[in-house]
Amino acid sequence: MTARQGTTVNYKGLEVTPIGIARAQNVALLDCPPGSNTQRGNARAGEEFAVVSLSFKVTPAFKETIVKKPVLTDAAGQVYNTSVAIIDPGSQPEYQCSFPFRVPAGTRIASVQIDTATIDVSALDQK
Repeated sequence: MTARQGTTVNYKGLEVTPIGIARAQNVALLDCPPGSNTQRGNARAGEEFAVVSLSFKVTPAFKETIVKKPVLTDAAGQVYNTSVAIIDPGSQPEYQCSFPFRVPAGTRIASVQIDTATIDVSALDQK
């Protein structure tokens, strides 16, 4: 399943909506939904973090399950991983999370994928 820019995709009863993309050199590596993890990440020379923010809404169709970490795909098809995990996705009815991906500086972002759900975020990338 694929969501067009700004639209919501349903993944196993979780409604996932793209909110935005920010660029940063230093980021908090918070769990999703946000918890007590206080780790930080720092970009190396020539790199930056593309921080993709997503909102989640738990629907009645949601059954507690393990949700894979998102992966990011850039405009050239290169795939990047995040260290942020989706922990206990049904613990709150609605929440927002930011997923930092370490990418080469200036990388154009195309999409974020959570398992079988692909979310087009290219129009949110102001790079």
